Amino acid sequence: MQRDAIKFLQDYAHALDRRDEERLIDFCLLPTVVMNDHDKRVFIHGEDLAKSCHVMVKRLQEAEIVYHKPNLTQAIRLSDSLHFLKMRWQFLDKDKQVIFTCATSYTLQQVKDGSLKIIVAVVDDDRKSIFSFFSNDNESEVSG
Repeated sequence: MQRDAIKFLQDYAHALDRRDEERLIDFCLLPTVVMNDHDKRVFIHGEDLAKSCHVMVKRLQEAEIVYHKPNLTQAIRLSDSLHFLKMRWQFLDKDKQVIFTCATSYTLQQVKDGSLKIIVAVVDDDRKSIFSFFSNDNESEVSG
């Protein structure tokens, strides 16, 4: 599981580095939930997820984040197809200097082709700013 988790995070980071919105969408399995302590975004439709990915990529670019470095801290097998990852993202500028970090955990489901897909992402944002990267005013939002 550890090797699969690291590969998943490296592939995800590579898609973020390249700002590959289609690939980022492909990392998710609908419905997908992105949440923090105060908000919950539930993506039921691909169009809403695509809009959110577009906004996230745009906001990361505006923040001059160029590289995304994943640091896996824990990987747990929950069942045959469900896995839990606890990790910390480092967001870096063009000079590979850390702009900020963000703890995130993912619940992943392994699908028929063997790939892992995000079904729940929990963002523990130290700076209380990164969560806004995941949304826009036009998407489904459930406050919790």
